Amino acid sequence: MKIRFLFPIDGDVLTTDDGELITEPLYGERLWIPVRLLVSGIVGGKDIDVTVNERKAERVMNPGRDEIDTACDAVYTVKVPLDGVRTTLDARAFGAEAVIRVWRFKEAYRKYRLAIDDIVWSMMELTERADEISSIFQVPFFGLFRDLHGEYGTKVHMNIYYTDETRTFTLDQVPDKFREEFIANSEWLKFTFHARANDPNHIYQHAPYSELLHDYHQVTNQILRFAGPEVNTSVNGLHFAETTLEGARALRSVGIRCLVGYYTTENGCPSIAYYLNREQNAHCCGRDFWVDNEEDIIFSKDKMVIDQFGADEIRPRLDYLKNECPHEAGTMNFVTHEQYFYPKYRYYQEDYRKKIFTAVGWAAENGYEPCFLDDVFC
Repeated sequence: MKIRFLFPIDGDVLTTDDGELITEPLYGERLWIPVRLLVSGIVGGKDIDVTVNERKAERVMNPGRDEIDTACDAVYTVKVPLDGVRTTLDARAFGAEAVIRVWRFKEAYRKYRLAIDDIVWSMMELTERADEISSIFQVPFFGLFRDLHGEYGTKVHMNIYYTDETRTFTLDQVPDKFREEFIANSEWLKFTFHARANDPNHIYQHAPYSELLHDYHQVTNQILRFAGPEVNTSVNGLHFAETTLEGARALRSVGIRCLVGYYTTENGCPSIAYYLNREQNAHCCGRDFWVDNEEDIIFSKDKMVIDQFGADEIRPRLDYLKNECPHEAGTMNFVTHEQYFYPKYRYYQEDYRKKIFTAVGWAAENGYEPCFLDDVFC
């Protein structure tokens, strides 16, 4: 006999959309989850005793056709409370046992975060104009986000390259003149490693541990030099969200706790999904968060790539996510790319500012509060 969790699965981060929030006299507020189990190998189709955390489960009389394979399979369900940030679920039946760990990030609900990928041209501009300006916000790109923060309180996470496409500029050239200003604004403006360069696109697809570790330190050491440790964060959006398992372990070894990606599929294979396999990728695609418990890595999904939508398409798309995809809409991750801001880019978007303000404005109007992801899974 075997037991398998159908819902939740190991590493799930559960929200109020997964169950029922109940306030109890002895325990306070707890989230009760309807656990669903597949029990295989039941001789003669008998009803048996099945428990989860010593709570008796009931047999489901008409399970879904996709849940059972043979007449010796049965589905059982029971409601179980989640206590704290992490809960162990222990299912048992006649000597068979299955154990998973699930999570609840209470502070993640109704939050939004904004990330900007491919940061390098703004750093070049800051460097070139360093002698003539007194503030980072005199660079229009940074000024845009100060305006956004001023209007909505938005927190902005920027992912940085070490060098530009010509390889003539590197972060080593950024002066430390503005270090104190970066630190003073670190409550809402953070920077982390993205890649050493913008090409090749799939730069870390097959990269070993040592390469990720080298490139991470190459970028991060410069960030710490010109902007201070206060701007650093334990969340990372790697270039094209691709890496080997060994590469991800390298990032985890230096304190990266959370990896952000799209979790799409290309030619039947996971895409923009780090090292995840097909099943894990498909699961992450439909959730706010998932935790690889074996590697102690949190995965978070970007819900909208702002530059891929027209300004008039943003609100309808976000309305759809909120109303039709609740398991993706607890935490809204917005991302866009630096290059669309600059007229020199061949795909320059004149309405770059308008699009970002539209997405963030929608979030504010719908009760979402700004956050850094670090804040919501502490």
